[in-house]
Amino acid sequence: MIKRLQELWGRLRQDRGQLKATVRVDFYANKTAGSRLDWSDTAGPERDTVSLAIFLYARILFELAEINETRVANELIAFLSQVVDLVLTGEGPPNRPRLPMGELNLQEGEAAGHPNRSYRADFFRQADGQYRIDFKGSLGKEGVYLPATYVVFLQECINQLDDEALRHLARSLGRLHDYYRFRKDFWESTALAAGPTFALGTMQLAPEEMELEVEG
Repeated sequence: MIKRLQELWGRLRQDRGQLKATVRVDFYANKTAGSRLDWSDTAGPERDTVSLAIFLYARILFELAEINETRVANELIAFLSQVVDLVLTGEGPPNRPRLPMGELNLQEGEAAGHPNRSYRADFFRQADGQYRIDFKGSLGKEGVYLPATYVVFLQECINQLDDEALRHLARSLGRLHDYYRFRKDFWESTALAAGPTFALGTMQLAPEEMELEVEG
């Protein structure tokens, strides 16, 4: 019996896939916030950061829908659509806007004490090559702190990614919005993987899919 349980737990661990990275976003009493990205395994951190950012975004929108905060999720989508336009506007290098965060400021230097709230995402690559996110965080006021978590992480990406990776991230965000608009809504569990996979790829929406939106 014990041997069977050990084998079962071993299979479950394998099914989780290979941990590639962990993102942690912390919020402090002095109204600062910071994100930390630790890689466990990556061959190309710039490219993998873009994949992580897209899968994390999809997961946060899904989590908002799960707690009946679809209005907040749609507001986040509208806001990030504007960010995409800002990043990709004009010729030459992508723009690197400073995102509005209300009273929050990005943490500089060492953290001042323990955070009031923490959110963590573990980024896995599964045996079939697909990615997934395990997400957990502080309870309460998720309608405020889940969007803020992504905005804080996105600002770090805007600040640190090289030009090519930042363009890729912005275009992938735009493609993910198209996926949600024309194919599946962000609150559908199947879109958690299918949406980001579409966003990061090169597949195009069929004309008839977009025509349905116009007719509707």
